Amino acid sequence: MVPLQSEDKDQFTFTWRGQQYTFTRLLQGYKHSPTLAHHALAKELEKIPVQEGVKVYQYIDDILIEGNQEEDVRTTQDNIITHLESLGLEVPPEKIQTPSGEVKFLGIWWKGGMICIPQDTLSNLEQVKMPESKKKLWQALGMLVLWRKHIPDFSIIASPLFDLLCKRKCWEWAPPHEEALQLLVFEAANHQALGPIHPSDP
Repeated sequence: MVPLQSEDKDQFTFTWRGQQYTFTRLLQGYKHSPTLAHHALAKELEKIPVQEGVKVYQYIDDILIEGNQEEDVRTTQDNIITHLESLGLEVPPEKIQTPSGEVKFLGIWWKGGMICIPQDTLSNLEQVKMPESKKKLWQALGMLVLWRKHIPDFSIIASPLFDLLCKRKCWEWAPPHEEALQLLVFEAANHQALGPIHPSDP
């Protein structure tokens, strides 16, 4: 979470039940907060020394460190964590992955230059049922859209689902919507079965 500057705190003050409160961190969902978080973190990452042959990739608040030498990657990782913690930012231990030949980043399992759909994602996709609302459909499509480049004709198949999500469109789940959702889930699982070897396989 992005700490608020002291000069900005007046804009984030509110009263609740007669007591005045002030936020100290930028609220999630605040206008453009992912963009602000990405930019703030990018500025901090520029200050951190990176070992030769190591590259640092960032997406909002997720960081991926790549390199051929494990020790150089570990040193860069330690430098980044130390710097962020010195700023008062929390780095959740469950999000830290040690240097390895495989990594899970942005919901994708990378191993030896290949990408795989993680088993837990496949299980979640297979359990997708008929959504009862636009919000539930957005959640289902949110998982599937990450894999759109691995699903042949994704935009064509998903077209009836996205049509259903139009603002002025009445929610009316019909057989074409059911077929489209099932086909997307099938194609995602099919990609995994026919595609790269799953990282958990020997």
